[in-house]
Amino acid sequence: MFQLKKEFSILIALLLFGCSSNQPEQTDMADKMKINKISSSQTCISLDTKGNHAAAFPYCKISAETGNTIAQTLVGSMYFRGEGIPQNYQQAAYWFQKVAQHGDVNAQALIGSMYLEGNGVQQSNEQATYWFQKASRQVNLHPMVIVGAMYFEGQWVYQSFQQAAYWYQKAAEQGDDNGQFRLGTMYYQGQGFPHNYAQAAYWYQKSAEQGNANAQAFLGGMYYEGQGMIKDDKQAYAWLSVAAMHNQDAIKTRDTIAQQLSPDDLYEAQTLAAEYLKKYNLKM
Repeated sequence: MFQLKKEFSILIALLLFGCSSNQPEQTDMADKMKINKISSSQTCISLDTKGNHAAAFPYCKISAETGNTIAQTLVGSMYFRGEGIPQNYQQAAYWFQKVAQHGDVNAQALIGSMYLEGNGVQQSNEQATYWFQKASRQVNLHPMVIVGAMYFEGQWVYQSFQQAAYWYQKAAEQGDDNGQFRLGTMYYQGQGFPHNYAQAAYWYQKSAEQGNANAQAFLGGMYYEGQGMIKDDKQAYAWLSVAAMHNQDAIKTRDTIAQQLSPDDLYEAQTLAAEYLKKYNLKM
């Protein structure tokens, strides 16, 4: 009986020792990860690149907490997409804002959009404007176009043509020529909604009249093909002549049209082109 009690006591001691030592081991592992910042960051990026977000998350989180902006971006993205961790827009906003404070343009634009929509943060037009303005000061691109491009490419956020079109349209309605061009292209290609050449032509025209060379080339092509509008070779020639200042491809199509026009029509087309060159300042 004494021997049984002794063995039972030893078993209890072993179990208690095992239970008490487990937590320090986990703590030690976390501490080691914090100390070895470079290793944690490398493991984070390596696993994330392979698409193993669940395994990458703890390493990314540790690295993010030590101030690594790449890891902060990845953690924010994982929370936003719900990859490797349950979706949590509040946590996504928390980490993206840290990156934005370091001056990252994409993060500034994205945080601005989250404040505008009240997505993960309390809705605030003031905060949205603040972050949008910070982004605008760094690049010659409307911040809403930046957000749209992120959704279009699936960069940091989940890919969504609908969301891309939503943000492009917001920029377009504010008069941004790049947003107008990109929105027109989505209508032209049927991304996010069905093909609509009339809407594509409408937004290309808006953008072209602001001097967007890409929109001028596409608009000229649509006039030539009669897509979304009545075919008009003179308008096609005029817009392609303007676009040709910065677009080599436009020259070939313009010259093809010139060969198809009568001398009188070509003269009228050239006169119209000269007018457009004076009226619409070109942008790259």
